[in-house]
Amino acid sequence: MPDRPLDPHWAGLRARRLPHAEVDALRRSHYVVMRDGVPIALDVFVPARAQAPVATILRQTRYFRSLAPRPPLGRLVVRAVDYNAPLRRAFLAAGFAWVDVDVRGSGASGGSQLFSWNPDEVRDGAEVVDWIVRQPWSSGKVGSLGISYDGTCAEMLLVNQHPAVRAIAPLFALFDAYTDIAFPGGAHLAWFTSSWQRFNGLLDRNAPHEAFALVATMMAEAQWGYPAGRAAPALAWLLGRALDGVRPVDRAALGAAIAAHADNALVHDHALRITHRDDRQTIGVHEGTIDSFSPHAFAAETRGSGAAVYSYSGWRDGAYQHAAIKRHRDLATPGSRLTLGPWIHSGRLCITPFAPPAVSAFDHAAELIAFFAHHLQGVPDRGDGKPVHYFTMGEGRWKTADRWPPPPREARALYLAAGGQLAAAAPAADGRDRYRVDPGTGTGPRSRWRCMIAPVPADYPDRARRDARLLVYDSPPLPAAIEVTGHPAVSLHVGWLDATDGVVFAYLEDVAPDGRVGHVTEGVLRALHRSPARTFLRADAAPVAPGEVVELAFELLPVSYRFAAGHRVRLALAGADADAFAPVAPSTLEVHRGGARASRLVLPVM
Repeated sequence: MPDRPLDPHWAGLRARRLPHAEVDALRRSHYVVMRDGVPIALDVFVPARAQAPVATILRQTRYFRSLAPRPPLGRLVVRAVDYNAPLRRAFLAAGFAWVDVDVRGSGASGGSQLFSWNPDEVRDGAEVVDWIVRQPWSSGKVGSLGISYDGTCAEMLLVNQHPAVRAIAPLFALFDAYTDIAFPGGAHLAWFTSSWQRFNGLLDRNAPHEAFALVATMMAEAQWGYPAGRAAPALAWLLGRALDGVRPVDRAALGAAIAAHADNALVHDHALRITHRDDRQTIGVHEGTIDSFSPHAFAAETRGSGAAVYSYSGWRDGAYQHAAIKRHRDLATPGSRLTLGPWIHSGRLCITPFAPPAVSAFDHAAELIAFFAHHLQGVPDRGDGKPVHYFTMGEGRWKTADRWPPPPREARALYLAAGGQLAAAAPAADGRDRYRVDPGTGTGPRSRWRCMIAPVPADYPDRARRDARLLVYDSPPLPAAIEVTGHPAVSLHVGWLDATDGVVFAYLEDVAPDGRVGHVTEGVLRALHRSPARTFLRADAAPVAPGEVVELAFELLPVSYRFAAGHRVRLALAGADADAFAPVAPSTLEVHRGGARASRLVLPVM
């Protein structure tokens, strides 16, 4: 992949970094014992040249705060797999302390994790902050950040409303656990929940060498197009020669901690028992729903903290760009920001259609340091004063707004028409297209969903070939370029001839004059959950009678994209994504168009 500056920071920032060896020398590992006697493992880094108490950045993780290397190559391997090391070095160079924590039930910490972000884990965060502010090097001000799970830890930390926590940055993180990751559109994202359960299980056995081998095989499949699982045992053996598991605080206590992790929750097994948002389960002493650990359900408490929240994601980051938008809208505390870039999960890769994947040139560290320096160190904010920044793919430009979405000039409707066309006007007569759902169709190993565990390029490189198995509708060539920024939507009048439920996947695509097809965004809705209120509650579920025509109206994932003149807008429809989602019974789908059942695509055109 070329290392080209496709997405440089809008302000041209460059963060300073300390040498890695200097940072490593400052690590101190501790156990902090919680109210119930559970020891929580943490690593503390304090700048070597700190002349006064300093503000602290807290990162709580389920994925090991740090690894123990085996000589002679272990240090090199640990450095290669530590995603957070460059960011940590940059913050230390900027005068912050940094604390990494293994959450309860993970790493070298004791206890078990009955479910993610459970009340005990959330309360632990407040006690860790209490410990931080008591230290002689602490200024009493704390910020928290993290990618993915760690980002949600940062958000849930605000539920405690601890007065020391003044700012957080949930990076590439969920907001609504049901719609953002486990059940987008009510459809089970089974590949993720099963893979995540497997990955977590390996970590819980203190086998990071096997966990990283699993991720490496996912990356190999994405790169070369074939399953590479057979190589996993050999790769795990090699990594095992370099990694000695989680870095212990007390070697004698580590065995008991790992043994306690055997009681951790099995997320995929629990997901298999969920269809509706309010389906209840009993886990240990807790009874609840998926909302019991979903940040959106705690928005009032989070707002009550008064802390500034930086919502931060990428257009190919699963559905987490929508999570970032919802978080920014719902919390809106003073000083909060929203940034949406052309990135996959983690922000390591920059993706834009019709261009090869590239290493991101954006200075994530400098952007985050400026945010926390303002709120924790009192450094004046020298930004442009705009709370929202977003990148328009296809144009390659950063833009600003006072809110999301920026107001469009036009909600442009394109109607499904005969001959696989998208027309500017609705056909007068009712027509229909019949499509036998192909249960083997999918988005492949390089989709937005696959990058949620492994850093694979979510560039959808083979859409033209995959579209040959779907139902597609194309616009005429565009006479002029158009920018689509916001939430595209579809309203589809559909029926299933031989089933009482179904799912529709809708893909917005760009067809170049030479026939290449670029993926722009997508959306999904399970017919059972088609209630206009989109609650996903059991009381609002609505099975479909065979042959009944129903309207599926839903938004696609938000995006900012410029279609060039001469290109065509394409809407591709499928009834399955075998590479990511659990199947719903295959059937024959009828899509109605025209007359009183004018199915359409609606684009927010700037």
